[in-house]
Amino acid sequence: MGLQEPIYNFAIPSIHDDTVLDCRIYHPEHLLHSGPEGNSTWKRKGAIIAHPYAPLGGCFDDPVVEVVANEILKRGFVVGLFNFRGAGASRGRTSWTAKPELADYISFAGFFIHYLLGLEPPLSTKPPPPVRSLSDHTLTPIQSLLTVPTRPSGLMQDVSMTLIFGGYSYGSLIASHLPSTEGILERFADAARGTAEAEIRLRAQHLSRQWNREAERDSGSHRGRSSNGRDLKNPCISVAFGGDECEPGSRRPSREPRRNVDRVRKSFDEARKHINHHKRHSREEEDNAADPHLSAVNPPPVNTHYLLISPLLPPTSMFLTCFSNLGDTGKGKQQQSHSAPEELNSSPESNLIANPTMAIYGDEDKFVSRKKLRKWADGLVNKPDSLFRFHEVAGAGHFWHEDGVITQLRGSVNAWVQDLTGEQGNRPII
Repeated sequence: MGLQEPIYNFAIPSIHDDTVLDCRIYHPEHLLHSGPEGNSTWKRKGAIIAHPYAPLGGCFDDPVVEVVANEILKRGFVVGLFNFRGAGASRGRTSWTAKPELADYISFAGFFIHYLLGLEPPLSTKPPPPVRSLSDHTLTPIQSLLTVPTRPSGLMQDVSMTLIFGGYSYGSLIASHLPSTEGILERFADAARGTAEAEIRLRAQHLSRQWNREAERDSGSHRGRSSNGRDLKNPCISVAFGGDECEPGSRRPSREPRRNVDRVRKSFDEARKHINHHKRHSREEEDNAADPHLSAVNPPPVNTHYLLISPLLPPTSMFLTCFSNLGDTGKGKQQQSHSAPEELNSSPESNLIANPTMAIYGDEDKFVSRKKLRKWADGLVNKPDSLFRFHEVAGAGHFWHEDGVITQLRGSVNAWVQDLTGEQGNRPII
């Protein structure tokens, strides 16, 4: 069974060079886990799964990506997918070094964390509805400063956040070289308006508030129908967003020509004219708009996990990165909040050891031999205090086309997610 329709289709700029990235967000059926009367608890749980190598056809519609994402979605996680540059509807071209792609992943991770922080589902014994669709499916421009809806007093919110940074094939290579979650958040802290970082944060703020308002509006609807008459039990119809979050003229010039972003922006000009006269800002919002920087957020404790499907190892990984070292910080170089993304993590394996990590691969993988994969995995497992684990699927190749292996992949993902969330239930045999 494939993925449901996404809640949002949208675009963000890459922090590397403003290249427009095509993105999707999926919500689970239940964002609230109902407990005793009046004691519903929402747990912030999110996962990102990156796709395989774009020049070989990789994109977020990849069947393996969808299988993994669907299993995680069923466990109550918000799931985010995005296309690297050169894949799907994303602009640009695949790089030779993978460093721009690392920045693309960091860009979406920054959006995703801030989006999760902004979600405030209403207190309800029924699952909150997806965002209402636009009847004509027209892309809608963004109002970046909106009034935050009041959270119902009865909601008990889990103070922590659970994140999964994952990927399949090339996507797992990039995910394994991500900086720490703290390093990612530092990159977006105190972002100057007009920068890609600010654009990303404002897009996350807008979309999360948009969903909050729609969920609050529809939470009191009767007989399972939303305020616009749509049956909430049916799959959601996604809403697409594009354009810039910042006010016209405040956007910084890119290090590359902005024609890619201009193409996206042109499609929203007419719609922007239509809604501009409806914009109303409170005095507080006007003060915020005058501030040249976005204030830093104080996120809750974040429990970070990594999921690597069919990981790539040298020499294959070296050919895809032109033998560049994605984690090389250089000797004596002090880490700064606006360092290049590839300078933020000098030891990619350190994240995989220090955080709960699962690698799932087939013993018939043609890109990396079984012997090499076992040696790599055993080496990480045996490191002191290692939280790295792996599962080898007999008979599975790199593309998971063999009979029965995709079922084993589902079971492995499902069991691991249950373990990391402490959930009980009927666990699949793997």
